[in-house]
Amino acid sequence: MKLHHLAFVAMAALFSNNAMSLGTATIHLNGGDYIQSGTVVNTSSVGIDIVQVVYDLGTQADGIAIWEINSSTGTHSNFLTGNWYSTETWGGLTVGSGASFNFSGLDIDLIETVVPPVVTGSTLGGPSSLAHASVSVFFSDGSFGTASLVQQDWTLSQDLVIGAVPEPETYAMLIAGLGLLGFAARRRQQNV
Repeated sequence: MKLHHLAFVAMAALFSNNAMSLGTATIHLNGGDYIQSGTVVNTSSVGIDIVQVVYDLGTQADGIAIWEINSSTGTHSNFLTGNWYSTETWGGLTVGSGASFNFSGLDIDLIETVVPPVVTGSTLGGPSSLAHASVSVFFSDGSFGTASLVQQDWTLSQDLVIGAVPEPETYAMLIAGLGLLGFAARRRQQNV
């Protein structure tokens, strides 16, 4: 086998091994607590930690769920007005393989209107109040993944699976490496 073929096979094997070691996680959202609490389990290979979890109710619109500041321990962002916001972030985590991260204290309400901002805590959603909601998990190897909520009912528990993807820099390095291999192979052919 020619040298450039061996180099190509080695690079493909390296990339596929890297892709198999990306972070993975499972998420359970507790419907008995109106999906305001849950557990994120790190199902990654040993050595890959969860470093950040983001629970996002997404684009604000009439009839969409929103958080009200209560007793959550995360960082609140994407405010609509006053105490209502759409994104809760827990950063600075070190959740090892097989370990779990538990969260609670979120307080879900419903946007009646965005303009003017009117929010109610007495109406528990409609058929699409969680249409924009998702959970994202970020890993120590630089990979991350996002899963959209699969149920629209706040009282139903949900189990989500995160399969992480590499950062764009990983793809850029792969393409650059393949380009160099192609260039070397072409140059070698011309010299023969």
